[in-house]
Amino acid sequence: MYTVKDVSKQFNISPHTLRFYANKNLFPNITRNKQNIRLFSDKDLEYVEMVLALRHTGMSLPSIKAYIDLCAIGDDSVMQRSEIIANELREAENKLTESIQQRDILRNKLAYYQEAIKKGEKSVIWGVNKQL
Repeated sequence: MYTVKDVSKQFNISPHTLRFYANKNLFPNITRNKQNIRLFSDKDLEYVEMVLALRHTGMSLPSIKAYIDLCAIGDDSVMQRSEIIANELREAENKLTESIQQRDILRNKLAYYQEAIKKGEKSVIWGVNKQL
């Protein structure tokens, strides 16, 4: 069993965020010990991992909660869960493609500036050049 502190370190998130998600019932099976400290099992860690992945894609907390609720239903909700994950995967791939395109634009601009600096083009170095 793992405490909030253990889980927050493992997933590199703040204990506050973890507790916030727990209060939203995104981890349906966590228990508490006699001191009322939340305890996470290995299975709960799978929920944490999925919640963080979905949150990272930009999925809203209510949508994540709906997904978690479907998980609790079991086998009868596999088709619905599959569709949700497929949609989120598409979104993640689209964002990745956009990020790669933006990275490439920045890389090219940096290479331009580095070459200008190397050549000693003072108009570029001192900001006189009107190019972006």
